[in-house]
Amino acid sequence: MGEDATVTGITAIGIHLPRLRLSRAGMAAAMDWLSPRSDARGARTLAFWDEDGITMGVAAARACLAHAPEATRGEIRALSFATTTPVFAEPQNASLVHAALRLPAESIAQDSGGTLRCGLIALHMALEGTGPTLVVAADSPVSPAGSIAESRFGDGAAAVLVGGGPALLAYRGGASLTAPFIERYRAADRALATDWEERWVREEGFLSLVPRAIADALAGAGLVPQDIQHFVLPSVIPGCAKAVAQAAGLSKARLAENLDIECGDTGAAHALVMLARAMEQMQPGERVLVAQFGQGATALILEATDALAGFDPGVAAALAGGIAEANYLKLPIFRGLLAWERGLRGRLPVNEALTTAYRNAEALLGFVGGRSPQTGHVQFPASHIAVAESGFHAQAQEPWPLADRGGTVATATADRLAFSRSPPNCYGLVDIAGGGRLMMDFTDPEAARLAPGDKVHFVFRIKDLDERTGYRRYFWKAVAAAAPIAAAQEKGA
Repeated sequence: MGEDATVTGITAIGIHLPRLRLSRAGMAAAMDWLSPRSDARGARTLAFWDEDGITMGVAAARACLAHAPEATRGEIRALSFATTTPVFAEPQNASLVHAALRLPAESIAQDSGGTLRCGLIALHMALEGTGPTLVVAADSPVSPAGSIAESRFGDGAAAVLVGGGPALLAYRGGASLTAPFIERYRAADRALATDWEERWVREEGFLSLVPRAIADALAGAGLVPQDIQHFVLPSVIPGCAKAVAQAAGLSKARLAENLDIECGDTGAAHALVMLARAMEQMQPGERVLVAQFGQGATALILEATDALAGFDPGVAAALAGGIAEANYLKLPIFRGLLAWERGLRGRLPVNEALTTAYRNAEALLGFVGGRSPQTGHVQFPASHIAVAESGFHAQAQEPWPLADRGGTVATATADRLAFSRSPPNCYGLVDIAGGGRLMMDFTDPEAARLAPGDKVHFVFRIKDLDERTGYRRYFWKAVAAAAPIAAAQEKGA
């Protein structure tokens, strides 16, 4: 199938998987005395202490938009943020993702949730709509300590751009069904979700509703089951996807990897994560059927175009970039589910200054500094006074986005006296590519290894948490740059 810019479909996709991979053997060692589990193979992703659905969603969206032309960002007219574990009941989570991505103020931003299917529902609506739309799904599923669900789920995010360029996957049709089938629930004032009996969910839920949605999608697209080469269906129930494929007659379809050993099920994001993985193995002209269950079912049919050839969704690299972690206690402590001694330095209150945050949103959330057109000097934050070697100049500065520039570590400190939720507290001066120097926090599990001269790139993370109110502030931090990123920074500096 040839490229066609007029075809509705997915034009870019990106994912984010936290680097920590909590081994199920480590989880079993900590909890099997209380709740024995049957499978201790592999690992699940574990978000670092300063990661949540918003920051993971921003990371996935940046990976997605990196595949799109720069002008496309300004053309996006809708942003949908899907999660079952929203950071805020109020304010709107999507508005913070929108600000961090520096999307147009004219674009519509909305939150969706309530079911693990919310990410695929948002994609279905985008494919049926008009205008470039960014769908971002991110989750940190929460389950009781020692439960099977706790080990099967993982943290992660995915983002899909619909429209705005030639389609990688052309949309051929889809269907969604809604039903009051509740297999997993969590009250608004409860931290942990409860799952229902697996056999009932499999037989009365998946095998009843998903094949119906698949049949409706195929009929709408004028296709038969044998026309499908790849089948994506996330499910933490072993063997469920295979049973659904058989029930739906998808005899020629290759089952997509569910990534249970590598990262676990990433909730609202997982259908898109699995789709990105399947795209690494698809050929132009092949069709993939993406389905998901949750208070009904959604099934979408997509066809690979010639534009898919050579496209790298980045899943293989994300899976290979994990850091093994065996300490189960990091999960409840990072989630705020376990009280721990913070010491005197950890008892300081965090005061949220909403007026200041709004006035400086472009700098704090969008990471935009200022550049003097006359001298070329870059400052953060932007100032009405330009600083140069020749002195101070009262010159208007132009906005200068910094998030994608990366930089080089000038100084590095690993402080074990300052409070940190994952000691040591790491920070230092960073020389930003293209100009500017800034004192920044370093993050990720290997932050203490950063040294002067190391290349870094910037990530959107939690800056402070207010334990009293639940409010959290966000800002940008430095992480060690992977070799391809460092090479790109050298080229663009």
